[in-house]
Amino acid sequence: MNFEFGFYLISALLLWWWIYKPHREVFKKLGLTFLGVGFTVFLLELGASLFEKSPSLSIFQILGSTAVGIFYFVLLRFRRWNAVKVAPVVASIAFLFSLLGLKVGSFEWRDRFVLLHVMVSTFTFTLLVLSAIFSLLRFSAERKLKRGELTLPLGVPVHLLAKLERSFFFFGFLFLTMELIISLIWLKLKFQTFRWDGRIVSTLLLWFYYWLLFHLDRFGVVWVRRWFAVLNLVGAFALVLALTFTRHGF
Repeated sequence: MNFEFGFYLISALLLWWWIYKPHREVFKKLGLTFLGVGFTVFLLELGASLFEKSPSLSIFQILGSTAVGIFYFVLLRFRRWNAVKVAPVVASIAFLFSLLGLKVGSFEWRDRFVLLHVMVSTFTFTLLVLSAIFSLLRFSAERKLKRGELTLPLGVPVHLLAKLERSFFFFGFLFLTMELIISLIWLKLKFQTFRWDGRIVSTLLLWFYYWLLFHLDRFGVVWVRRWFAVLNLVGAFALVLALTFTRHGF
């Protein structure tokens, strides 16, 4: 089952219409309502699958709804950020991933440890990709301001884009660290030894890249801070490649 994609589609259309017609508040309210309904439907499907003999989910289905869950957490927890401006992007991502989930990415999760591993991987991917998207938006906004243009992407202030970019990056790196640890523990428990397959190696390389980027930025290295958006996009691209082309060898 994957019924939430329809609600995400309607939500994305309404929210993009609101961005281009900001005085039409009704489109914003309806868009957020449909987004919330889609997320609720996903949670109900997830709960219902717990009682199935062979529960099956799509990794893309989880990714889309995870993005929505993170968005609502930021929206409610950090009200001063005015994060509602990025709602059209989140709704579009949720719709595209849910649509993909209709055909690909399905897996069975009889083993609860497998589900934990997949959920942590999902949070990692979602947070770091969202961080990269906000890096791109911030980079574009700063270039427009330097040229004297006052129209910003989605109308979101640069300081908000920067906060979202760095917050998602920090928590994404945190979850990436958790994913690496869980993968190694899982291998040890399952096979009583470590097996270095493509997914483990790619996760380790990604962790080292993000660890280096995180610390160089914190230490104030000038060229890293200047090109952080580009470096963050490179990391997200590598993350997508790793998720697409690498698998566990067991």
